[in-house]
Amino acid sequence: MTEIAITGAAAVVDGELAQLPEAVRARAVRAERVTQLALAAAGRALADAGLVTTDGAPRPRLGVALGTAFGCFLTNAAYQRRLATDGAGTASPRLFAATVSNAAAGEVGIGFRLGGPAVTVTAGGAAGLLAIAHAADLVATGRADAMVAGGMDASDEALERWLIDGGMAMGEAPPRDGAGLVVLEPLQAARRRGVPQRGRVLGHAAGFTPERDAEAAAVQAAIASSLEDAGVPHDDQRQVADASASAPFLLLDVCPSGHVGALVAAAAAGRA
Repeated sequence: MTEIAITGAAAVVDGELAQLPEAVRARAVRAERVTQLALAAAGRALADAGLVTTDGAPRPRLGVALGTAFGCFLTNAAYQRRLATDGAGTASPRLFAATVSNAAAGEVGIGFRLGGPAVTVTAGGAAGLLAIAHAADLVATGRADAMVAGGMDASDEALERWLIDGGMAMGEAPPRDGAGLVVLEPLQAARRRGVPQRGRVLGHAAGFTPERDAEAAAVQAAIASSLEDAGVPHDDQRQVADASASAPFLLLDVCPSGHVGALVAAAAAGRA
């Protein structure tokens, strides 16, 4: 099976639009909050991997996979508030394109000339991890040469109230703005390009259960499946707890929505 290298990575909070290329920044200032976060992180991750460009023809073998728990919630809430306060005459049709969760993936693809797969994963708090897993599959099966993938969400008081009212408060700390993306490509391709490797994706699995009393079983099943996919014997899980920097480690996301994501990765030699 094709080995998947991580050749770029970036995490942003609060947008950080000043660091974007001018052409992309012009798009970002007109975009909704969650799209701004995705653009900021994608630009930095692609630059880290040596794959950033903002002009020329779309690159059909490069794609994007983004995960989001709440998507365009802030835009929808603002639209509803204006409609309720000022009436139908103030409802702008220009906002419609931003009221779908896949708007961010489209903007990233347009801004950075990614003409390959454009995927949006919505799976609660596990969405970002599962977007990376899906992107790894696309690269491993030859459907893309490289993918920028990860998760992003934007938050405000309206979202926090909605979560509390729905009984889905996300722990003691309220959600906040942020995006974390990586660039994935075949290990051999990364070596040919001569770019440093930050690590590798070794295996992954997903699960879902709406029943609280079945959550533990779903988590254990996802962990076991991800270890099996990574080739780590399930009866020797100590391998994912090894102290050495290049040893496999497990990333696990369990959301109150019932979604579970498990991913086994390893840092490149010499990277902690």
